[in-house]
Amino acid sequence: MMTDSINMARQTLPLSLVSAGEIVEFVDIQGHGMLRQRLAEMGLTPGTVIRVVQSNPSGPMILAIRQDTRLAIGRSAAHRVMVCFTGER
Repeated sequence: MMTDSINMARQTLPLSLVSAGEIVEFVDIQGHGMLRQRLAEMGLTPGTVIRVVQSNPSGPMILAIRQDTRLAIGRSAAHRVMVCFTGER
């Protein structure tokens, strides 16, 4: 049973499916070299821990990275950002 929860914790999913309040780790971006470059310039690189501040289906996602940085990204971009749960809350 413990192994199942460990494996589930490391499965990747699109950032767009993460609820407000959840903490995830940035894994990768699917496709689009320009999006990859732009998000890297804003501080989203593999291993970055992200707290989802706001996740409304009709608007952008608000993310907290590091201690003092907030970032808003659109739903289409969030759907291409792959993350995994860290186990933190």
